[in-house]
Amino acid sequence: MSLLTADELLWLSRLKLGKIVSVQPLVCALTNHVFLLTDENAVQIVFKRLNLNTRDRQDRARELAVQKLASERGLSPEVLGESQHYRAQSYIKGKVLNGRAVDPHSLALLAAQLQIIHQLPAKHAQPQRLAGELLLLKKQLNKAIDEKQFQHFLQLAKELDKGSPRETLCHGDLSFNNLVESENGQIKILDWEYAVLACPAYDLASCCAINGFTSAQQIQLINLYYQLHRKPLSSSLAQLQQECALYRSVFTYLNQLWQLCFQSERG
Repeated sequence: MSLLTADELLWLSRLKLGKIVSVQPLVCALTNHVFLLTDENAVQIVFKRLNLNTRDRQDRARELAVQKLASERGLSPEVLGESQHYRAQSYIKGKVLNGRAVDPHSLALLAAQLQIIHQLPAKHAQPQRLAGELLLLKKQLNKAIDEKQFQHFLQLAKELDKGSPRETLCHGDLSFNNLVESENGQIKILDWEYAVLACPAYDLASCCAINGFTSAQQIQLINLYYQLHRKPLSSSLAQLQQECALYRSVFTYLNQLWQLCFQSERG
């Protein structure tokens, strides 16, 4: 219980949950402090102590709206309570898909989840802002970086931001860590913190970069996605592949900066 502050316990009590008898940190959480709570009735919930250094209050409000939208469609855990600093949501009993072998079946699963996400109404999330993400990470870093390299990717990010139609709701962080197969076999999608209004190539490239896919795996994922989602797409498969390659290069660099920043904070 000492893992939570008195203010946090008071906030949780206002949600009219049962008495909290167990608190366990979830070590997979990187940007927020996340805990699994169990009450006296053996009901489990997830409690998040939000990191406002990575996302401001407006961004958190947008994230919450997107998660509620996904929850209404049965894609995400139900939000039980929220404030500027905390969030509580239902706990999904099941198996997190991290550590899963990257094979045609797992790539097909990812393609299907992306296609489902991209059918949600394009609202609530912030517009794509890769250039802003790069500038924010550079500001947070305490280490020197190659300025010429940074300016190259910053310029590419600005061009992608400017050219994005921003008509597709994208998850922005679809790693296997953020997919849970519940006990009844349903797939639930976690952590909508980086959701944006962008284009399918944005989400495909982000997914490839985050999961560390090889070029061959990236091509497979794009092909599988295109087969599922070709009707709503205005671009050809070749155009989608080209867009993904540009976005992938920015995301790969952005993730490198994020890792440096994360290491500095833990450091």
